[in-house]
Amino acid sequence: MEEVDVKIFKADKRGVDPTYATEGSAGFDLYAIDDMIIKPGDTVKVRTGLVIEVPYGYALMVHARSGIAAKTPLRLANGVGVIDSDYRGEVIVLMHNSATLENHAYPQFILTDGTTQDSYEYGYLPVGTVVIRAGDRIAQGVLTQVPKAKFIKARQVSKTERGEGGLGSTGK
Repeated sequence: MEEVDVKIFKADKRGVDPTYATEGSAGFDLYAIDDMIIKPGDTVKVRTGLVIEVPYGYALMVHARSGIAAKTPLRLANGVGVIDSDYRGEVIVLMHNSATLENHAYPQFILTDGTTQDSYEYGYLPVGTVVIRAGDRIAQGVLTQVPKAKFIKARQVSKTERGEGGLGSTGK
C-alpha cells in the first residue's frame, strides 16, 4: 500500500496520535481529548487535540466509526467532515445525538462502545444520553486524493442510457 507523509502537531498535549486498527484499514482512528455528555438532540464539537497537515492534492475525509453508528445514537452532524489541504487548525469532529428526547430521566448513559452504565456521578440524565470519555475513538479519517476540477462551459452534456434518471430511478 502506498504511503503518504502527513505531518501532525499536538495542539493539546492530550492529543492521541491517529492509529490504524488493522493492516488493511482504510481509515485511521481519531480520539477525543475531553469527557463529554451529549444529551438527545445535542450537537457538540469534539476536540481531537491534533492539527493534521493534509498534503496538497489530498483531503482528509472524517467519517463515522461503524461501531458507534451501530451501537449508539451518535452521528456526525455534517455527514462527512472535509479537512482541506490549506487548513491548519485543530481537527474538530461535529457529533449529533440523534436519540429522541424522553420526558423522563434515568440514571444510565450509553458509552461509545454501546454499553450502558449506571451512574449517579452525572446525576439523572435523559434516556439516550451518550458519554464520550477522553481517549475514546470517535471518528475515522481517510486520506483521499482529490484532483482539482477544471470546469469547461458546454452547450450540452453527453447522453447516456440513464439520462436524467435520479433519486432512486435505478431500482429499490
